[in-house]
Amino acid sequence: MKGRWWKNREEPAGTTDDLERVAEINARAPVPIEVPGTHLPQAAFNGADARVDEAILREEHHHQYGGPWAKGKYRFEFLVQSGLRPEHRLLDIGCGSLRIGVPAIRYLDAGNYFGVESHLFSLEAAATYEVPLHGLEAKRPRLLWDADFTFSHFGTTFDWVVDSATSTSVGKHRERQELLFRNLAEVLKPGGRMLIVPRPVVAPEQLREWGLAIVRENVVQHCPLLEGHEEDFKSVNTWFEFERI
Repeated sequence: MKGRWWKNREEPAGTTDDLERVAEINARAPVPIEVPGTHLPQAAFNGADARVDEAILREEHHHQYGGPWAKGKYRFEFLVQSGLRPEHRLLDIGCGSLRIGVPAIRYLDAGNYFGVESHLFSLEAAATYEVPLHGLEAKRPRLLWDADFTFSHFGTTFDWVVDSATSTSVGKHRERQELLFRNLAEVLKPGGRMLIVPRPVVAPEQLREWGLAIVRENVVQHCPLLEGHEEDFKSVNTWFEFERI
């Protein structure tokens, strides 16, 4: 796989410019990108007039993850094997351009998929290309542009959370770690589950302090399509599962 060109694209800088950019994307997307604390009216969507960035049309966003787009299929399948059901609400943190989201939205009942991403171009690819490409408009996925873990924005609680290597970006910043996992614990139902791949960034005993108890660890999932290419990327996912206590 090539590097993460997509994630290196320049992001808008100023707050006003940011909101104008989101509003412009929403004017040509069948589902809106939401911003915490902001109401952005969505223009009437006309598929015939929807403009898609040329880089998105070339599907360059599929190469941003350092691993094949197909990994999303396996990660979604692990969610289902672990107990995700269509009636459950799923929070996908670091949803990107819907590598896990595309099969998850298709599987879940309408209105039950919630994705959060800090990279605007990824969300643009999700909203203007992946959703209409796969005919997912009627499933009403909700997409939030946010880097501050404002999961309460959605005004609901969740049965499942999937963290696909997103919390690793928090690094060793204790305050950010605590904010992330405390906010997750607040919106995850008691008994709800969180799946993390490839590993938690903090020790399980620390997560328990924040309301998340480990259920399973180092669960290896094989990805047959990816086998034979280990010099480029791993052909397994290693999962950790937590329960909201």
